[in-house]
Amino acid sequence: MLIPYQTDAPIYHWPIVTVGTIVVNVLVFFFVLTRPEESYDAIYEWCMLSYGSWLPWQWVTSNYLHGDFMHLLGNMILLWSFGLIVEGKVGWWRFLLIYNGIGMVECGLEQTLMLGFDEGGSLGASAAIYGLIAIAMIWAPANEISCLFFIGFRSFSFDLTIWLFSGISLAIEVAMGILVVALADNAGTAMFSQLLRVSGAAFGFAVGIGLLKLGWVDCENWDAFAVWSGRNEKKKHELAQEYIESPKGQEVIASKRDTMLGIIRHHLAAGDAAAALVVHRRGISQMTAWRLPEEDHVALITGLRTQQLYDDAILVMAEYLKLHNQREPLIRLALGQVLLQKLHRPAQAAKVLAKIVPDGLEPAQQQQAASLLAKAQQQAEEDPYEVAGEDW
Repeated sequence: MLIPYQTDAPIYHWPIVTVGTIVVNVLVFFFVLTRPEESYDAIYEWCMLSYGSWLPWQWVTSNYLHGDFMHLLGNMILLWSFGLIVEGKVGWWRFLLIYNGIGMVECGLEQTLMLGFDEGGSLGASAAIYGLIAIAMIWAPANEISCLFFIGFRSFSFDLTIWLFSGISLAIEVAMGILVVALADNAGTAMFSQLLRVSGAAFGFAVGIGLLKLGWVDCENWDAFAVWSGRNEKKKHELAQEYIESPKGQEVIASKRDTMLGIIRHHLAAGDAAAALVVHRRGISQMTAWRLPEEDHVALITGLRTQQLYDDAILVMAEYLKLHNQREPLIRLALGQVLLQKLHRPAQAAKVLAKIVPDGLEPAQQQQAASLLAKAQQQAEEDPYEVAGEDW
């Protein structure tokens, strides 16, 4: 007997409904088993999935009936194995919908397709379990599940990939189906019924892929698509860069950029350039492509100078010169003036002012720039020890 007990697949929820469903199945089995023969037969006639009729309540009740103890035991072991993974990723109420939804849809399809048969029926949780197996194969194929294997009174512990364990589980379910067919009075009907039960896996694949693509389940890049493409082997910074370059990542970044830019403009309008600068620096640290629009950059420079935050202002002006050129001469003039008159750095001021293209300034501004440059050069000669290393 093979019994799984834990997995390394990323899971975030306790298997509350999985355990609860197992308890309900066991209680139903022993309740029915202990009924008098007449009641026993009536319960199965009323609740199992009957062919030749269309009885929607049986789409639910038949999933909780089992033919014998081994049928129950096999299904409950598999329900625990894959419920642990599926419910662990989506939580109790989503798992409740997934498990019962797959069972109901398959039973509805099965009973509809078997309307032409006068007798026969099916029961058991196999259809829903096929669905859980399929979902686990999509969400965590390369993760491992730890199993205990019993031979007599001896036990062995080992790990299997969920992909391999799913294959073994499917083989067990198919073997049980073949046994049912072999023991059935009408082999043709039983075989068709078992083939329809396998369709639960198709519904499971659809649910697993759908929830994954909608982003409603987090597989931490260990889902089948990530494993097949090798994304599960990428480092965190590679995945981060991939996300940033994706359409969704670009959309998120654009929204965040617009929000931060709106906050900066609000602070500037309120005359709080220092707060605007804090947000601007946060944008630089969080987004590699962050840059202020030219008009906002100028407004930030103006605000910092107005508040006499000159150390911050020269850094923002130097940043402007690297990113924009619309008002470069004017910004150089302002930067040189602050360096010379406010921060007393004549050598650095001279380097900045010497790069001004006069044609970009009005005549009065050209005269001001020339005057500042002369003063900066003179003061730099008088104080040759200033280090002017920045290339502004």
